[in-house]
Amino acid sequence: MNNQNNLGRLQQQLCELKLEERRVSSDIKHLVRSNATIDFFQAKQLNNLRTGVKRKIKSVEAKIMPNIIA
Repeated sequence: MNNQNNLGRLQQQLCELKLEERRVSSDIKHLVRSNATIDFFQAKQLNNLRTGVKRKIKSVEAKIMPNIIA
């Protein structure tokens, strides 16, 4: 029972992270489409946010789908 509860929690966390990734990508696309001028600090923050979310997604996916060694 505890294992299913943990799996459900991880799946919910994964969904939330995927939504966050889409939001960040959308923000970046919007800035590019509008030819908005942003400073280096803001660009660095967006990049760090995007890479951080991707790293968290990989971590959660690894917990959900453990590596199977054949």
